[in-house]
Amino acid sequence: MTSPQPPADQTVPFVTVTNWIRAARRCGIDIEALFLAEGVDITQLHPSTATIRPVAVTRIMHRCLSEARRLGCPHHFPIVLGDTFAFEYLSDVETFITTSATLRDAARALTWIPPLVNPLLTFDLQEFGDRARIVLRLGQATEPVPPEESWPFLEAAFTTLVKFSKTLLTDVTLAGRLTLRHGAHEHSAHLASHLQVELEHDAPIDALWFDRALLDRPLIGALPGLHEVAAQRITEEIARRAPPAEVSQPSHHPLVRQIEQTYLARPALLGEGLAALASELGLHPRTLQRRLRDAGDSHSAILDRVRFHLARQWLSTPPVQIESVALRLGFADRRSFTQAFIRWTGVPPRRYQAASRPSGHDD
Repeated sequence: MTSPQPPADQTVPFVTVTNWIRAARRCGIDIEALFLAEGVDITQLHPSTATIRPVAVTRIMHRCLSEARRLGCPHHFPIVLGDTFAFEYLSDVETFITTSATLRDAARALTWIPPLVNPLLTFDLQEFGDRARIVLRLGQATEPVPPEESWPFLEAAFTTLVKFSKTLLTDVTLAGRLTLRHGAHEHSAHLASHLQVELEHDAPIDALWFDRALLDRPLIGALPGLHEVAAQRITEEIARRAPPAEVSQPSHHPLVRQIEQTYLARPALLGEGLAALASELGLHPRTLQRRLRDAGDSHSAILDRVRFHLARQWLSTPPVQIESVALRLGFADRRSFTQAFIRWTGVPPRRYQAASRPSGHDD
């Protein structure tokens, strides 16, 4: 769901606008009147391009709660909002989720919520022994949205999570316990019953807790080929929405140049970590980190630009395979390399390789 966050003139994507309209209709709420009261231009509300000020959507949410109460609506608006959520304009995300082999695989879609739905909404999957939890945060890490403003958005988002988990698991329930920072309210029992959870209010964290084993339980309907196509399309869409990242420029510092030359001469070190590099240079890892800080650089930045340099060089040399380039650069798999390459250039390596292929060359 879309969440609130200052400053007042900031806007966030409003791809969920049709979801709000459906939920309001079900509760008998005149959502158009609420949009107009907040100065929202109805003619500009197409989900693919609509944006809205967080302060406006916060007021609309709390007005919807008040209107539902005034109308005597038996439904809890955040539950309705979460239940009616669908990926109408993000069909590749829904395809990715529904073709996943496991919940752990499907959970990757949680990382796409900020760039595709709302940059202020983040989900974090954490594992502890035989338990796991999905932590939900609204706002910036250093400036979270207060519970008194964020609680309906949280309840809507957790409702959506449970909805999709039921679709995937079919015969079991994901949720075991839901902890919320805000206090109990008149619909708390309804929320607990609807989600089939043990509900704890005034908790230190907003999280959905469940059996960790469910993450790796095989799901019916997995389609690996379609799943990967959807993932690739989503990655490309995210890249299209954001400008390419700037890769830091080479340094003239002697130590940094030495590290760059070491990696270029021995690419096998690229995937072995800081400790392996420090051993190659005859330094203790902490000493290497300290000297890099003094040089105004970092191991991760150097690694990034060396990988970028070699990736472009190797991809431009047919008939090299992308999987081979990914492994030689120390990435765990092709997917990780593709995400990094799109971050560097704005295009996937396959497209870059095709554009670099000499004229008349055939695979």
